[in-house]
Amino acid sequence: MHLLRPALTFVLLIALSAGASAQGLVSPSSRRAAHGPIASAASVQALSKLQLDRLARAQQRQEPTVRRRGPGRTVAGAAVGAAAGFFAGGYLGAWIDGDCGGCDDPGLKGALIGAPVGAVVGGILGGKFLF
Repeated sequence: MHLLRPALTFVLLIALSAGASAQGLVSPSSRRAAHGPIASAASVQALSKLQLDRLARAQQRQEPTVRRRGPGRTVAGAAVGAAAGFFAGGYLGAWIDGDCGGCDDPGLKGALIGAPVGAVVGGILGGKFLF
């Protein structure tokens, strides 16, 4: 049933155009007027369906090109991401810890916790998405 409809449309289009050209009495410009907009719409639909079917078959034949990154690019992305995550995590941890109310090292505990967490998260995301 899937291929039946386009095939019947194509056969109908061929039959209509063959009947008009077999008469030989109509010119190409009046051929459209003689059959009206229905015949021209059917021809456009038949051609577009055939083109879509050909395009779908061509895409199915092609192998999907999966381009994998090499290990060097993954390691470089992880290193850059880990370095950036180390500093961003340290800064964010210090900002979250904030003022401790008069202590001599405000935000140090937050920076010491946030830096390694940021480095791990940055390394994973950098290895996955950078370069």
